[in-house]
Amino acid sequence: MIDWITTKIASNPEDFPVTTRPLSTWIGNAAAVFSKVYGAVTHQAQQAGCSRQTVYQHARQLEQRLDTTAHDELLAENQRLRDQVAALSQPSELSVVCDPAKLRQVATVAFAAGVSLRQIEDVFEVLLPAGRGPDHSTIGRWVADEAKKAKQVLVPLDDACAKKVLNLALDEIFSEGGRPSWGSSRRA
Repeated sequence: MIDWITTKIASNPEDFPVTTRPLSTWIGNAAAVFSKVYGAVTHQAQQAGCSRQTVYQHARQLEQRLDTTAHDELLAENQRLRDQVAALSQPSELSVVCDPAKLRQVATVAFAAGVSLRQIEDVFEVLLPAGRGPDHSTIGRWVADEAKKAKQVLVPLDDACAKKVLNLALDEIFSEGGRPSWGSSRRA
């Protein structure tokens, strides 16, 4: 048996609880209450085969069900949240993919260019949300792992190239203090 005092009417008509009274009886009960005609509630209760209290409960529950104020507010909030989700779901033109593989690649390239581990960590702190960036020890492990991979290629390459080197400039002071002169930009 359903306790109609504590049971809430579903917002979807298909979700109404199964009752022994048809929906038309509920509507008739509510009409009798809201008509405010003397004796209408008693007459409707006798006709529907229920108590006067049940007639008043049906009226109260249908009134709550048909209250459009709360319904309109919920619809407006639902639409606002849908709009917000849609706006956040669209990729930004300024967004950068910062998955772990991309962070590892950025750290390795920066370190190879001479940026220290602490400086790389500082850059990640600026670019990523708070607490999401790797610390310098993680960056150091990434760089060391990539260096091991690169060593497998660079050692044979260095051996092959070392035989062809005639002059080796270790610093700019060995290249006359200016920029090194390459085949395409030799000084006249």
